[in-house]
Amino acid sequence: MKGLTRILVAALATVISLSALAGGHAGTAQADKQHAVLVTGANRGIGLEFVKQYADRGWLVIATTRKPEQAEELNALASGNDNIVVEYLDLTDHEGIDALAEKYKDQPIDVLMNNAGLMKGPDKGQMVGSIDYDDFIWFYRVNAMGPLKVSEAFYPHVKASEHKVMAALTTGKGKKGIPVPGFTLYKTSKAALDSIQKEIAIRWGRQGIKVVTLMPGRVLTHGEKPNPRMASVPVEDSVGGMIAVVDDLTMEQSGSTIQWDGELIED
Repeated sequence: MKGLTRILVAALATVISLSALAGGHAGTAQADKQHAVLVTGANRGIGLEFVKQYADRGWLVIATTRKPEQAEELNALASGNDNIVVEYLDLTDHEGIDALAEKYKDQPIDVLMNNAGLMKGPDKGQMVGSIDYDDFIWFYRVNAMGPLKVSEAFYPHVKASEHKVMAALTTGKGKKGIPVPGFTLYKTSKAALDSIQKEIAIRWGRQGIKVVTLMPGRVLTHGEKPNPRMASVPVEDSVGGMIAVVDDLTMEQSGSTIQWDGELIED
């Protein structure tokens, strides 16, 4: 009887040892799991810098743009980095957005970075008293409806990920806003996006999805000339700061607007 007991104890110890080993391998596999980010408007400026910095971290970067064939710098970057995939995405093409989401249906996306948007001005069509209402509709289609559609389409992918972050870039507000006329359509369409982000935070908070609206600061990516009266931020610093904000984002902060340097922006 004692002999049989020793055999059973030894067998049990072997099972426990094998289970621990298997668990160790599973833990290692989990630790080595590659995170993924989807960046819209990835062909230049802030979007391209997001691609560079996330790729340098070893993340899978799904870099999207309206015209992949013309994104020379992005394509050159992707050709030398297996972590970067260039894809077509137009914020006004809802069928195309759904098609891309279907293509990546089995790919969890840790961070959805809604960076793309329409920015121009100052111009007469954006001044109160001479508003161009065709442009009004176009601004809202691109800056508000587009990011919302992307968030809806990629909701399952974000929900299936580890980090579960939906981020969108906005412009300044209040004293940090654009203090001159001629940007009415741009500013109000971004204000609509701010509100949409809050609605997403309310809607999907129970699923553990964290939502943030990011203010990149004044980054000179549209050919603007430096203004000694208005401080600007190097694109590398702005993007690095926004990535840090996303890394440290908590559920308690979900729905907030946070500047690139970590400052919480109050409504």
